[in-house]
Formats: sequence, C-alpha cells, structure tokens
Amino acid sequence: MRSLLLAMVLVLGAMVSQCRADDPAQARTYWAYEGGWFAKSNDGNWYELNEQTFRKSGKPSLFKEIRRTPDFVELRDHGRQVEVRLMAERSMVHLIDKPGATWEPLYKGQWKTPAPLE
Repeated sequence: MRSLLLAMVLVLGAMVSQCRADDPAQARTYWAYEGGWFAKSNDGNWYELNEQTFRKSGKPSLFKEIRRTPDFVELRDHGRQVEVRLMAERSMVHLIDKPGATWEPLYKGQWKTPAPLE
C-alpha cells in the first residue's frame, strides 16, 4: 500500500508545474505539500490524499469548498469538523466544534497546475 501511495505522489508530482502569480483565483484546483495534496474534482468536491489519511481510511478525505478569495480557498470537512485554508505558500486549519478556536498552521505548500494529458 505504501509503495502505491508513493507511486501516486511521484506520478502526480511529475505531472504538475507551478502556477504563475497572476493566475486568476478560479484556476486554483490543486494544492500540493510534501507528502500529499488537495485536489478539486470535476464534481466540485475537494479531496486530500496523503499517507496518513490513506493508511487510516484507504481513501482520500472529502472537503466542500465554502469560500474563495484572491488570497485563499477555504474548505470544510463536515465529518471531522475542520476547515482548511489553502494559500500561496501555506495552509491553515481551524476546528469548527471547538469554541474560540483560532486558525493554526497546517502545511507549507503551493498551488500547482496539472499538466495536460497527452
């Protein structure tokens, strides 16, 4: 299983290139960090995949996009009661069900653009 996940990471890593800073916010559909990524699917849902989530459930974590600004895309995982903000060079996490919870650093990463399929 681990080798399958690593192979998926390597293949997707090879398929993407960095977004330019002048790309419109609507083009943001793939955010990568060391060991994993968030990706928007054709059905509008967002999925996170990394080794930890794959080991726990054998599938990606599901998120719904709840907000999009020029600075970030905000996602919510209703099942785990967390929100994530994906920004240019980092992400932040917020616990929904914890009163007074603040946004905390999560991953360092960046927006990427998948290469076209040949």
